[in-house]
Amino acid sequence: MIILEYKLDAAEQGMRCPAWIDDGGYWSNTDNTMIGVTRDNPEFHIPSTVVRLTPLELEDRQVAIHTANPMMKDTDDPSDEPVEMTEAEVRTAIQDWVASK
Repeated sequence: MIILEYKLDAAEQGMRCPAWIDDGGYWSNTDNTMIGVTRDNPEFHIPSTVVRLTPLELEDRQVAIHTANPMMKDTDDPSDEPVEMTEAEVRTAIQDWVASK
């Protein structure tokens, strides 16, 4: 699996996920980039402008985004407002996501 930071492609039908992304649309940023994954297949052409991330680089990206625009979580009480995640919770969420892929 390869973790990629990418942007949507313009198509006749509107904006769409690039064909070389197997599972995408995660954690968009203010620069319109988002995260997706693809299989590690040498037959695929992934543009050289697409950023490849290690799991640790993805964690660092998300912590930086979280600092500027906090990620939120629900509490045990459904009537409560969501609360800001801690940096450790953000890192754990990213680690869990990577493990699930």
